[in-house]
Amino acid sequence: MKLIQLTAATIIAFGMTLPTDVAYSQEREETVERNLNQAEENVDSAGENLKDAGKALGNSIKNTGEAAQQGLENAGTAAQEGLNDAGEAIQRNYNQAEEQLEQTAVEAQEDLNRAAQTAETEIAEAAKEIEQKSNWGWLGLIGLLGLFGLAGKSKKEVVIKEQEYDSLGRTNTIQSK
Repeated sequence: MKLIQLTAATIIAFGMTLPTDVAYSQEREETVERNLNQAEENVDSAGENLKDAGKALGNSIKNTGEAAQQGLENAGTAAQEGLNDAGEAIQRNYNQAEEQLEQTAVEAQEDLNRAAQTAETEIAEAAKEIEQKSNWGWLGLIGLLGLFGLAGKSKKEVVIKEQEYDSLGRTNTIQSK
């Protein structure tokens, strides 16, 4: 803002010092001299203001760069922390899943063992019950009676007669033993 005011003042000062009709008069010569001195002071002041503006701009750029670098460092740190936290969370979830899987496997094995023991017990009880209800001795007695019945019989010859007819209609008798 100061730069604009200074530039406007300089232009006005130069505009006032250059009138041709005033430059030739003696009265005006002092005014011109004063105006030139004033313009020189204004130019010096404008130079100082430009130097100050340049320094301020340099400081502003430097501060902006530092702020941007700090922002990038902060973003990098935050991203790294986020990645670390995510990695730790994944590891925790993996460990929990592994523990739950192991626990489920142990419980399943225990359930299988209990089921096998229950089935074995039930099979043994069923076998005992079948043995108690079944008496296979009668089958052996029947077999012995059958053997005794065969041993006491005499052999008889059986003759079977068959009749055959030939192509002329005659009958032939065949005996087989």
